[in-house]
Amino acid sequence: DGNGNNGYYYGIRRVPYSTDMTIDPLTYKHTSENVPISGAPISFGANGVGNSEVHNTGEVWATMLWECYASLLRDTQGASPRLTFDQAQTRMKNYLVAALKMTPNSPTFLEARDAVLAAAYANDPIDGDRFSHAFAKRGAGFGAISPDRFSADNVGVVESFTVGAGLSFGSAALDDSI
Repeated sequence: DGNGNNGYYYGIRRVPYSTDMTIDPLTYKHTSENVPISGAPISFGANGVGNSEVHNTGEVWATMLWECYASLLRDTQGASPRLTFDQAQTRMKNYLVAALKMTPNSPTFLEARDAVLAAAYANDPIDGDRFSHAFAKRGAGFGAISPDRFSADNVGVVESFTVGAGLSFGSAALDDSI
């Protein structure tokens, strides 16, 4: 019923998903072990113990993706919206599926981020730009550094809140020879 652990608010997460940093303050650094979480009421784990546990790191990744999706949803509002709700929803689903196809095995957060950005930029540069801002808001901007992909504690995360010109398309070639 949500009474015992405030499950109606937190669910099974440390904080509810939100684009409001005073409700969901999680950023990339909160995947590293022993990095305290502050700035909002926290259900558990405010001292950062357990940040590197797979579900907790996934919570940070889901927060980043929520920021991306919310950026598309914002474009469904106003007097002359750029997208309909259905278009925003379909785009997000398509970006996630395309990104999964491009993501290497055992990816770092930033390799997975790059796949999402590549999918979005390839379809619509406006969406790619919105997603770049969304990732940067959560500390995974250009200049961020991931720890080793096999790190057990994710120590070594370097956050960046920068949106920059670090992404460019050089060229592509198609070779269909056997």
